Amino acid sequence: MVPPPAPAQDKIVEKELTKHWLRRGENLVLGLPPVVGYVGGVVGGSLQVPWSPVGAMPPLSLDKLRWPLPAPPSPPDWPDDPTLGYWVEAPGASSMAVQLADHFAFSRGNGRLAVSDQRVAVVYPTHLFEAKPSSVFTTFAEFPRNAVRLETPYVGASLPVQPIVRLTFADGSRLDLRHP
Repeated sequence: MVPPPAPAQDKIVEKELTKHWLRRGENLVLGLPPVVGYVGGVVGGSLQVPWSPVGAMPPLSLDKLRWPLPAPPSPPDWPDDPTLGYWVEAPGASSMAVQLADHFAFSRGNGRLAVSDQRVAVVYPTHLFEAKPSSVFTTFAEFPRNAVRLETPYVGASLPVQPIVRLTFADGSRLDLRHP
């Protein structure tokens, strides 16, 4: 007898976020598994690849980073570099997209995007924290859902073009995530 196939990672993430992250009366719109890769981007007119967080980050216990460094791409070409998982474009470092990008850059692929019908946030598995909170997920960089437009375009210069998740914020900033 052949065992049934393992559930798709998206279904596992959806189940975990629904059970441990959503509030009463809230519905999950999108929950992504961790996206492994560096963040690159153009913030305040300056290209930075890889992106280094500019805001305060939580106290996490993370393994040593062992990824190869990305080549500096131009914005439309970033999906063609397999070491890049995210691309941020913002007028300044205080932008909403940069706040999320900071967590993705800092977390080394452990932070994940969660979008409900009420909010957009970066969530971390709580086991990564030096002091272990009682919940399964810990939320950072949370914004109201009505401050963000969610799209899933295809981008890149190579064929086939890559699917991404694009968050466009009310402050004019944008964050693209490689679709896992």
